[in-house]
Amino acid sequence: MTTSQHDVEQLLAPMIKKRLYAAINRKVAADDAITPYVADHLHYMNDLEKRGLLWASGPFIEPGVLVGDGLTILNTESADEALELLRNEPLARRGLRTFDGPFLWELREGRIPINLNASTSTFQIR
Repeated sequence: MTTSQHDVEQLLAPMIKKRLYAAINRKVAADDAITPYVADHLHYMNDLEKRGLLWASGPFIEPGVLVGDGLTILNTESADEALELLRNEPLARRGLRTFDGPFLWELREGRIPINLNASTSTFQIR
């Protein structure tokens, strides 16, 4: 069974189509070289988040590895702006990490379930 162009257009029509920039971060140094700068990295990423420039970021989980390869998704107006932010990340700036990207990425499908309990200021991400 094939899908017609009309069907595809109808399926795409209601989607958010939020455009973001994604990058794969690659560790290129030993843990002992990176560890002294992990706090700098976290401060930088938290600042991007506060400024509304970081949409999501985190490591690919490897047991026993604090900082390894990961994924960063930036909410910037241009690839040049995303590239500047990636280059200025403290680990990348020191040559301890490289990245592939930024790639223009479009959010189309997915669900982000968050339970917010206003009375207790608690939340749960499922």
